[in-house]
Amino acid sequence: MASEQPTNLLERVDQAAQALTPQERRLAGHLVEHVERWGYLSSTELAKDLGVHRSTVVRFAQTLGYKGYPELQEAARLAYLREVANPNQLVLSPGGDGELGKVQAVFDRELENLQRTYSHLDVAALEETAARIAAARRVLVFGRRFSHPLALHLALILRTMRERVESAPAAGGSSVDLLFDLTPDDLVLVVSMRRHSPEVQRTLRYLADAGVPVTVLTDASPGNDLPGGAKVLRAHIGSTSMLDSYTALVSVTHALLTLAEAAIPAAADRLAQAEDAWQHFNKG
Repeated sequence: MASEQPTNLLERVDQAAQALTPQERRLAGHLVEHVERWGYLSSTELAKDLGVHRSTVVRFAQTLGYKGYPELQEAARLAYLREVANPNQLVLSPGGDGELGKVQAVFDRELENLQRTYSHLDVAALEETAARIAAARRVLVFGRRFSHPLALHLALILRTMRERVESAPAAGGSSVDLLFDLTPDDLVLVVSMRRHSPEVQRTLRYLADAGVPVTVLTDASPGNDLPGGAKVLRAHIGSTSMLDSYTALVSVTHALLTLAEAAIPAAADRLAQAEDAWQHFNKG
């Protein structure tokens, strides 16, 4: 019965994620990133937007435990108003006709991503990951393609805070070169967005089989087929264009680094030492 379902829309999506079909997962991902459209478009308009039949949208609403699309639409509207509506938002560049310009739209979406990310952030997983960063024998940060720059940044800062931090895959090498001797005393941080590549999937399965603790930093799309033992930190990456926004993901990474700095006994001294070294090299 619908009354037995979670009352929060996004909690319903998360609960149903593993049982969804590929097409339903696509709809769920769109709902998570564009909840305002589900709240204000008719089922016909939304179906046209998604390139599916109207009945597909209705069945999806029922899959989530709603009687039909109108009930899902009302839940989406409430979720949007509760989580992102803010009359005090900064107005950057109103256009001449009173409509917000492109820069304003980007700002609004970035703010929305941050608000929605922190509204559902797994703080316990964040704190546990920071503690594991401090206690691990070795920390490995893994990232491919567009996730690689953020993984490198994360590894560079952690390498300044503590010893034995590496990034994978190494230049000119394979991921296996850095994975084969990991133990349950180590920690792997995986940065991976949306549809995880076969290499990421193989890496996560290998680490799960080896009993190595893993935290995955990823987007908020449901049903990412992550191993059950992995900690997951999610961020919203919705954008006004075809380009994903990593603003909220970078912010969550910064929150993790802030907690890690407090948890690592020698972090403050090492950061100060690194700053002194930079000042020395920049003289003259």
